[in-house]
Amino acid sequence: MATKSTESGANADTKTAAVAGSDDVARALSGESKIKSYVIASVAAAIVPVPLFDIAAVTAIQLRMIQKLSQLYGTPFSERAVRNVITALAGGVLGYGVGAAVAISMTKAIPGIGWMLGMVSMPAIAGGSTYAVGRAYLKHFEEGGTVFDFDVESMRGYYEEQFEKGKKLAAKVKAEARKRSAEADFEEAPAA
Repeated sequence: MATKSTESGANADTKTAAVAGSDDVARALSGESKIKSYVIASVAAAIVPVPLFDIAAVTAIQLRMIQKLSQLYGTPFSERAVRNVITALAGGVLGYGVGAAVAISMTKAIPGIGWMLGMVSMPAIAGGSTYAVGRAYLKHFEEGGTVFDFDVESMRGYYEEQFEKGKKLAAKVKAEARKRSAEADFEEAPAA
């Protein structure tokens, strides 16, 4: 009988672990989905032809994304702590620091060519950065961290890797938006 009760206890532990594991997977998938939604929002904000608006909007989008991920993982949120991490991560990546983003954003003030340069570069940077920030925080939260104990130096390599993936995702988002815009323009064109 003792063996039977141990087996039942082991089965119960296995089932509990399986449920907990499926909850972890569901939460991670939900986090991934949220990140991708915020990447789309960042790409859209970066397309706006107003200098510096794009940077402010993308920063706000990233803060909101981390707030939602914090809620998903049941950790407290601090805008100041997250803002500092975002600045530190973005400041040292592949020459796309805050200064470079500001310079690219300011090119939108130059009629014609400046706006085109900003439209080409800024969506990739904004989308890539949003994806990388989101993925870095998601990984950190999955490992039991909070916004208060995020170690920028230990996460920098991961951020850079995710930034490159994020730029590719941003390019896809931008291409899809362009395609949908062209389709909408075609549908609205008067018949001859």
